[in-house]
Amino acid sequence: MILNQASFRDPVGRVYEQNNRVFRKVNNSHREFFNRFLSSAFFIQNRKKIVDTKFIDSIPGEKKKPTTTFWLEHEKIELITYPHEWGFETLKRVALFHLQLQKEAFAEGFVLKDASPYNVQLKDGEPIFIDLLSFEDYREGSFWYGYNQFCDNFLNPLLIRSFSGIEHNQFFRGSIDGINTKITSKLLPMRSWLSYNAVAHVHLKAWAEKKVDSTSSGLFLPPQSGVSSKNLIALWESLARFIDKLKVREKTFWGDYENNTSYSVASENVKSQLIARFISKNGLQTVVDLGCNSGRYSRISLKNGAKRVIGLDFDGVAVDKANSDNFLRKQNFIALQFDLMNPSPAIGWQNRERVTLFDRLPQVDAVICLALIHHICIAKNVPITDFVKFLFTLSDNVLVEFVPKTDPMVKGLLSRRVDVFSDYSEETFKEAVLKFGKILAMHPIEGSERKIYICQSK
Repeated sequence: MILNQASFRDPVGRVYEQNNRVFRKVNNSHREFFNRFLSSAFFIQNRKKIVDTKFIDSIPGEKKKPTTTFWLEHEKIELITYPHEWGFETLKRVALFHLQLQKEAFAEGFVLKDASPYNVQLKDGEPIFIDLLSFEDYREGSFWYGYNQFCDNFLNPLLIRSFSGIEHNQFFRGSIDGINTKITSKLLPMRSWLSYNAVAHVHLKAWAEKKVDSTSSGLFLPPQSGVSSKNLIALWESLARFIDKLKVREKTFWGDYENNTSYSVASENVKSQLIARFISKNGLQTVVDLGCNSGRYSRISLKNGAKRVIGLDFDGVAVDKANSDNFLRKQNFIALQFDLMNPSPAIGWQNRERVTLFDRLPQVDAVICLALIHHICIAKNVPITDFVKFLFTLSDNVLVEFVPKTDPMVKGLLSRRVDVFSDYSEETFKEAVLKFGKILAMHPIEGSERKIYICQSK
């Protein structure tokens, strides 16, 4: 049985995994609460929003039934993702989901005692809440204890991106607990003072925190008693309305790549047909789409038999476009903001609380790598052999597009620097593939000098 290292923050219960099953050991002090909670109308009516959970008498291999604790079994979420891998729109969706779930729980006498984004994951493109220990009984007159955490992890990052154009992702990598109010206040432009919500939840809050203790953050809380239920609901609804209106107005080259590409319609059709055959012919279930942009080839993979596609792209605007696609939203698909040159690190307590994405990926049946190799090997100086080796560490089946130096995109890259890439050639690429696997097929792309290679590991 493997202990989930991220579950230490709640002393009431710890999470374990065994044989692809997820268990939670909970103190008996919470048995009565869970008896009520799991049989409540709120839990039953929100089966799609809350991870499926049930009582179990014991776990496999348990020698002695515990007397001071009890066991719950949770549905296993195949891919766990973190907020520093989400685009703006995904973080926004999760924030609104959290507020709505809070309201629905409150109607049944429950509240969420915290507001961690890590408590929400994405299943079949939709948010799902996974930490049932976050729920507790509402005590009349108490304030929302998750208020500060919600601001740090949702409101502040969204405000900074919307008002200042600064992405939240690197902040979360550097601070597992989000962006505190004092930093947010400094990063917001003067026009944010015209926003009631920015003033109330950021600027005045930052001033109060500084006044209490200039060396600490997050100490300021609204009054902890005497808050009516009506005012709590009004707070959640006000935050939801404000967050729902926040937008990212910037455009990027990669976010609009489908309209900026130099491919002809014929070339695009060739690529699409090759991917469709690659997926359907081999019965590939889980696919990673490297450099997914707005999800064009992820859509093709899903339409041709893939059961799950994980898209990775460094451009936040492209990721938001992919995740907003109506077709993809209805599929088991997620696009993550992810830089191959600077992948998600292990962070948190002892660097084990949150692990790397590569350690979280489910078994990957295939990797699609289109129009990416030149950006990694030339723009970022990664030796072509190293890159090919990396592809085979992700999956045994790889579809990769080789882009030669004669291609306009590569010429553009080399026009801004000295060409020191003597090893960047199709011959070197093929040699690298043969070092780690084999070439099953090669297909020229009509109207270009690019080629699609279908490869398999040894």
